[in-house]
Amino acid sequence: MRRVAALLALSLCAVVPALAQDRTTLPLVAMLRVNTPDTVEPMATKFRTALAALGQVDGRNIRLESRLAEGHAERLPELARSLVAEGPAVIVTAGDPATRAAQQATRSIPIVAIADDLVDAGVIASLAKPGGNITGVSILATELDAKKLDMLKLILPAGRRFGVLGEAASSSPARLRAIKEAAQALGVELQTVMVHDPADFAAAFASFHAGGAEAIDILSSPLLFGSREQLARLSLANKLPAICQFREMVEAGCIASYGSSLPDAFIILAAMTDKVLKGAQPSDTPAQQPTRFELVISQKAAHALGVEIPPPILVRADEIIE
Repeated sequence: MRRVAALLALSLCAVVPALAQDRTTLPLVAMLRVNTPDTVEPMATKFRTALAALGQVDGRNIRLESRLAEGHAERLPELARSLVAEGPAVIVTAGDPATRAAQQATRSIPIVAIADDLVDAGVIASLAKPGGNITGVSILATELDAKKLDMLKLILPAGRRFGVLGEAASSSPARLRAIKEAAQALGVELQTVMVHDPADFAAAFASFHAGGAEAIDILSSPLLFGSREQLARLSLANKLPAICQFREMVEAGCIASYGSSLPDAFIILAAMTDKVLKGAQPSDTPAQQPTRFELVISQKAAHALGVEIPPPILVRADEIIE
């Protein structure tokens, strides 16, 4: 019996290194993101789980890894070039800066992106016919920016000056023009502040406070989403109600969000990644858009900020966080 156990132990010792070696030969699915290691969740797990549900299991038939810019978008081009040198099967990007960096690094390796607006960013020709080596999910950020300002005005009907917080690397001129036009239609002034990394956040809120902003619209970006806890603390400390695009940011402390479901978007992203892994060409794979949108209100944040949410807004909300 002891001899059998010893032989079994030896065989297992031989198998474990073999499995570790085999992982390096699996097709690499690499995510390129601006996030820090402590801000990749919950989406990293949701994406991994969605891929596994489609049969693409990390460590079994694919090797899923992340390359993170640690909150500094300027590092993305070098990360992309280094990643391309590894010969991944697919590069999955989150956000416009990461997508552009990957596109500049390769025109042949398939790229599946989730970004604010793939067409507006100039990385695909159209949703129906992307062309090139990129397809993915456009989360309709430009269209939703106007809706968010409208919601903010409904929450604070007496508001006359709102702040806009955006990431410099992901806020296109067209997007900013659309926000300005929406503000003019609502009769409100805007104070726009662009940030480059988390070190800029405190100064941005100080600027809003000094400029007389009554509330702020936090634009969609992977950097700002990943920093939602810090932004929520600054919102509360400066008594500046913030509307965001995703439910997870309301959970962190924004007063409201209006936009698509980010978990739903990552499920779509996983499905498109699966198609590409099975041979689909990005140029012929139509880009997708979310179809479900939700208004989430945080009464907890409203109470902390001394804001009374008008009853008609509460009635319209898909979810109220007490």
